[in-house]
Amino acid sequence: MKLFPIARCINFQKIIPLILLAHFSLYSQTTTNAAIATVGSHKIYKDQFVQRYGDYLFSTGIKDNIAVREAILDNMINEILLYHYDDNQAIFSNDEFQKEMVWAERQSVLAYLKDQEVYAKIKVDEAEIRQAFLRVNEKLAASHLYASTLEEADYLYNLLQSGVGWDNLAAQVFTDSTLRNNGGYLGYFTWGDMDPSFEDAAYSLKIGEISKPIKTSNGYSIIRLEDRNSHPLLTETEFQTKKSKLERVLRIKKKPEYEKKYIESVFNEKKYAINEKSLDNISRYFGTSDISDKEKTYKPNPNETCASYNGKKFSEQFIIEGLKQIPAFHRIKISSKEILNQAVKGLVLQNLLYTEAVKKKYDKNPLVIDVAEKLKMQTFLKYKMQQIFSGISISDSILYQFYLENRESFKSPNEISVQEILISSKSLADSLLNLLNEGYDFGELAKKHSLREFSRQNNGIINYSPVSNFGFMKSKFWTAEIGKIIGPTELFGAFGIFKVLGKKYGQPKDFESIKKSELELVYKNDYGKKLRDDYIQKIRKQVPISINLLMLNSLSILN
Repeated sequence: MKLFPIARCINFQKIIPLILLAHFSLYSQTTTNAAIATVGSHKIYKDQFVQRYGDYLFSTGIKDNIAVREAILDNMINEILLYHYDDNQAIFSNDEFQKEMVWAERQSVLAYLKDQEVYAKIKVDEAEIRQAFLRVNEKLAASHLYASTLEEADYLYNLLQSGVGWDNLAAQVFTDSTLRNNGGYLGYFTWGDMDPSFEDAAYSLKIGEISKPIKTSNGYSIIRLEDRNSHPLLTETEFQTKKSKLERVLRIKKKPEYEKKYIESVFNEKKYAINEKSLDNISRYFGTSDISDKEKTYKPNPNETCASYNGKKFSEQFIIEGLKQIPAFHRIKISSKEILNQAVKGLVLQNLLYTEAVKKKYDKNPLVIDVAEKLKMQTFLKYKMQQIFSGISISDSILYQFYLENRESFKSPNEISVQEILISSKSLADSLLNLLNEGYDFGELAKKHSLREFSRQNNGIINYSPVSNFGFMKSKFWTAEIGKIIGPTELFGAFGIFKVLGKKYGQPKDFESIKKSELELVYKNDYGKKLRDDYIQKIRKQVPISINLLMLNSLSILN
């Protein structure tokens, strides 16, 4: 029996990808087609299965075969069993679950608005498709020089124009040893592999030609085209075969640009205003991510305007209620007053967009309702998996045996000790790096120049801490040689120079020192599929299920 994929750490969001393929609603089954399966009093109809199965094949690229047909139908049966034939009262009465249900409805309406007002209006002409066809059949090789700002990029470009060597500049701008030593060489790529702006510039170059600074989603790049390898024979037949797919890809690539234009047409920043006092009240009394937990400590003023747009006022109470209705998985991201400010603006924008969608009666559109029901089912299944696993208790004897067989999974974390200097400018960082290379004492420089008071007081030394505490730098620190200087590395507007002082490898923990909840979590990760299937099998024994195998085998599926 197959259901939803389980990851190593029970991440219930991993359930979602397969469910998103489901064009099968458990809420409305009004089709008149023949039933391919009957589950208790519920039926799975032929067209429901064909639509879901076809979407699955299209999304995964898997070829049609009877084993996959049976697996997908089995999934659909299990969903009905879990939703209609098990006790779900605790889920249905859960406040967060109810918030996510409402959220699913609103997001479905807004998504359809975007689809109709943005995606449907994206224009792609024949010339663009033919250009894409040529590009997708042509491989380029390129090198680049990266800069985080336009000023830095212009400076690099001017140095190139004045005769400074490309490889010399690459050695200075890249912290990655490979790019630093190979002149920023990126290897071969084709259309769709790189940032769209980067691609457009690269395809317009001749071999050996250097571009001016190009803005990408990550910063700025100066590109040098190294090679161009074209497919020798392209036919009109091939073009016509790939035309519709290329058009879809082009429309998707254009979507961010059209979305931005549409939002700007709906929301004029100059007409928006925020009441800083009200924002302070919300931030102070409600916190940010824990807004629901603190809602009783402050009574919002229904007459106090928190934000306004083009004369329309949004009261403090309206904004607070809106924030409380955001599902927890989004609400926890509101971790500062600045992000709270953006969240308030987002609520105002969503209100404007939703009002526009309702005017157009998009909320009544059958397609929107269908998508909303699928999102609701997706949410239900997420909560259901959580309920199933939380309700399973594993005996101590089984956990002890599991511990003995998997001792390496229960280790203390790897730890490192690092020395740091944080400074505000790249030029100062480069100067300090030169001093370090000349033998200056790292601690003395940290004491004198580091932005962080902690660093100045401790000669830049961060005592042993779990590697995970070092964020996106953790891999670089852990793989670095002890004593080697790392950086300068840009860190949220500052620049850091680091030195790894020492490493400690995690050691296996004693069984007695491990919390039972931790052992159970790892056990359920490893045996999740069996535990889940055993749970569903108990329901199956109580519900009559019949499958029309002849119909399942004989269905005509376009693949």
